[in-house]
Amino acid sequence: MTDDNFSVEDLVNFVDYNNLFYTPAFAAACFGLTTRRLADIEAENGLDIRRIQRGASSARTYTTTDIFEISALRRALGQAKGIGRQIVVSTFVQKGGTGKTTTAVGLAVCGQLAGLRTLIIDNDPQGDTSSMLGYDPDLGPDDLAEMGIPADRLVDGHLGNLISPLLRMRPFEAKTLDQVIKKPFGENGIHLIPADNYLEDLGVALDASNNSDMWYAKWIDDATNGRIPGCDLSGYDLIIFDNAPSGSRLTKNSVAASELLLCPVRMDKFSFRALIRLHDWCARFAKEYSYSPAIAAIPTMFKRNRTRLLNNLLRLNELFPGGVTEEKIYFSEDYEKALDAGIPLMLWKGANKETLNAARTVYGEILDRIRGLAKAG
Repeated sequence: MTDDNFSVEDLVNFVDYNNLFYTPAFAAACFGLTTRRLADIEAENGLDIRRIQRGASSARTYTTTDIFEISALRRALGQAKGIGRQIVVSTFVQKGGTGKTTTAVGLAVCGQLAGLRTLIIDNDPQGDTSSMLGYDPDLGPDDLAEMGIPADRLVDGHLGNLISPLLRMRPFEAKTLDQVIKKPFGENGIHLIPADNYLEDLGVALDASNNSDMWYAKWIDDATNGRIPGCDLSGYDLIIFDNAPSGSRLTKNSVAASELLLCPVRMDKFSFRALIRLHDWCARFAKEYSYSPAIAAIPTMFKRNRTRLLNNLLRLNELFPGGVTEEKIYFSEDYEKALDAGIPLMLWKGANKETLNAARTVYGEILDRIRGLAKAG
């Protein structure tokens, strides 16, 4: 029991992603295609999409596995292209409640659908990204068995297990990537390195090491170039770190490893102060390391025709010229409802089309910036 009124079962919403079914219109919209073009791709490549009976006729219906398999097929056919080299991205704003995890997961889903092989790393000991993707770090093997949740939803490894072999102080058992990685939507979907509260011990180990902010960068470089047995990151185009709302050692490591920071921010005065602190923090980081990642500031929970919000948006563009997305994430109950449903918003068929279209536009802008960074070399 978590308290006198609620049990663990009350707080966990297990969703079997294999039992989510989508219409042709939803599946086509994931790729920016018409339903006719989607049907042509399936016919041309012999894809067998199940059909359900509706009265006297039948209609195609898609699973998440189908959708991500189509994404992989489009990449193989050259209809959706990679980016030429790997790009690392981190979420970072020193303020909670701005939508960092929703942004990280949304970008990961859209990146994978756009043909980028995407790995999302939960770098927050609270494990919110892991939970959003169906891996609750608070559930042990007995909890899963009692609740009828598949055993493969167990979080039994995290980033610390992969980085420990590089460190002088080794707080975790070394594991291979295959032992840690999760694939909530199958092999062709986004991949996840989950987190739990033991990840905090990695920060202690990093503090005790030389060059304490640079170990994530070294790990990614070594793992991408074949220098770490059992940990190959070379197959990923896009790596996304989702961070806690703090400038912890874990966060600093992800920032130092990144070429782009995703900074979702509400336009209220408290969140806006966090952006000003971010601006100052980036300036100090650049001075210390002679390097600073690019910024993608995303206005979130935005409400139209609010003078104060528009004034703050103007100031945001002054702080980060060229770094603010043109489109905004508008306030919508869909975000909370998707969270309650246990399904990432970009894959929740209950979302309003306007909500989804605005989010897809924002993530499309960010993916364009990622392609630009990759092209610039």
